[in-house]
Amino acid sequence: MYNHVPIGRQDKRQGVALVTVICLTFILSCLLSVMIMVSGSHSKQARLRLDNEKAFYVAEAGVERAAQYIANGGTVPGSICGFEGEGSYVATIISGASITDAWHAAGGQININPNNSADNEFSVTLQDGSTINRDMLVQDYPGFIGQATLVHVKPKGNGNQNGFTIDGETVELENQNSYDIISDYMSVSIYNDNINTNGKAVGQWWISLAAAESTIATNGTGSGSGNIGQARAQYSMLSVGAVRGRPVVILRETVKQKTWAKYALWMESNNGIYFKAGEKFYGSIYSTEQLSFSGDPEFYGECTSAATTYGGSTNACIFHAGYLLGVSNQTMQKVSFSNLESKASLKLEGQTCLTFSGTNMLITNSRMGWNNEAVGCSSNTVIYVKTATTGTTTNRPGDIYVAGTLDGRLTVVSERDIYITNHIYYAVDSKTNMLSDDALGMIAYSDIFIPTYAPSNLNIYSHMMATGLIDTNSSTEGTFKVINHDTRSPSGKLMVHGGIVQHNRGAVGTFNSWTGETTSGFYKDYTYDTRFETDPPPDYPALNDQLVFGTWRQR
Repeated sequence: MYNHVPIGRQDKRQGVALVTVICLTFILSCLLSVMIMVSGSHSKQARLRLDNEKAFYVAEAGVERAAQYIANGGTVPGSICGFEGEGSYVATIISGASITDAWHAAGGQININPNNSADNEFSVTLQDGSTINRDMLVQDYPGFIGQATLVHVKPKGNGNQNGFTIDGETVELENQNSYDIISDYMSVSIYNDNINTNGKAVGQWWISLAAAESTIATNGTGSGSGNIGQARAQYSMLSVGAVRGRPVVILRETVKQKTWAKYALWMESNNGIYFKAGEKFYGSIYSTEQLSFSGDPEFYGECTSAATTYGGSTNACIFHAGYLLGVSNQTMQKVSFSNLESKASLKLEGQTCLTFSGTNMLITNSRMGWNNEAVGCSSNTVIYVKTATTGTTTNRPGDIYVAGTLDGRLTVVSERDIYITNHIYYAVDSKTNMLSDDALGMIAYSDIFIPTYAPSNLNIYSHMMATGLIDTNSSTEGTFKVINHDTRSPSGKLMVHGGIVQHNRGAVGTFNSWTGETTSGFYKDYTYDTRFETDPPPDYPALNDQLVFGTWRQR
């Protein structure tokens, strides 16, 4: 028997089945779409994360290129751009310790009256690199109105001053602090508030300034670390790396170039001279040739040599920071005397005698008609003495004779030789007081000598460079040495606190290799002025490709 299904009911069942299939198909389609969407979102997020990571490394590459730009002496402020892998970078370099904290609007007036006391520090660096210092503010000084890039000031008096604003807010300038205002957009006015009928300035001296995009440092710190004297030598770098439109920003702040003042002792040629028993050395030591040792000298800083061997014995030597052989070397041939000359605030020609006397120098120079002429030492001064091409033959060489007690920061540059005729001291002894703000650098185109008439037990506070650039092929040029070291009577201790860089290592005395006793000349007592690692004398020559990096930030 056959079941009979009405035609209408059969059509209804087929319709329900079709609707069910369509619904299931729609649901599956939606699920598939969601799965595709989720998968695409995850893929997109993964790609964005990968692009961000790539952009970070591109930005880092920009920082490295910016660092190389600074190390190669590129003009600052400056910008560089380029491509790295799948992305591109744009890097900006500015002078000053910080980018993120640098953009302050600063202004107001400060009572300076610096001739009241040597403690009232004051100097202004103008856009052409020249300076106005505290010793220029005498009765006949007419004042100044113009553009400046750096104002360094320690306010006058016993009380604090309130006539200064930062970003519109009044700030208190404390008289015990020193301040640096650094900007490429700064106008200053230096004036006296009482000019008498004879046109003489008989009142108090003031500086009024207005600065945009400025960095402000207190006692050399604030937007980063560093000493006042080197505030302008700090750099900041901002690098933006981008990959497929995804940007990453990296900032490197408080960047400094290392200088030759990082070395306690450096020499191209060691001339077979020994480090002997009892000697102690602080700071970095380097020689292109092999170093030689006798007895138990002690080294507190890194001791390195480009040679693969050494002379004598190191069995009793004490190396606190290690001794490395086969280390690549710097070269003084890249020290630019023309650059040093361009930064000099005082240029002289021919034989010159400098006697430091507190905040003044007594200068004798026949071409200037000076006989113990008193010239003030500003906070950062470079003196450059050229070799003359005319005039009395004996006075033509640009030799400098130097001695005395320095109260200030000074670099002395000679186009020939420097002679240390007597003791050189700082007003505040940096061996016992690390807060001393006195610093001396001496740079000779040829040699630095201690003459026969210099006293016994000689004390020298300075970092010295005898470059030998007058003849780089000579085996005798570019030395720090005692004249007649091997015939001079035993003269006691030669104390150098600072550092010595020389092309050919010169001798200062001789000794008995069996007893260690000095037989002629001096025995050495060399200590490194550790302040010079980060705060060298003014405008000291930079080392190639050596930077000190401070803070790191990502935005």
